Amino acid sequence: MGKDGKNAVRVTTTLTKEQYGRLGKIAERNGVKVAWLVRRAVETFLVEHVEGGQVPLTLK
Repeated sequence: MGKDGKNAVRVTTTLTKEQYGRLGKIAERNGVKVAWLVRRAVETFLVEHVEGGQVPLTLK
């Protein structure tokens, strides 16, 4: 994502309070924002699963 935001799309999601709290602790320890962690997690998922083949999701 560019710093000017021109190559970006805003996405809204809902996390549990526990998930957000855990992410907050990780972010604080590493000196980053929760949003940065989420972007990294999405990028990692795309590289490891989508570009590499079938997505291993269990749907109920």
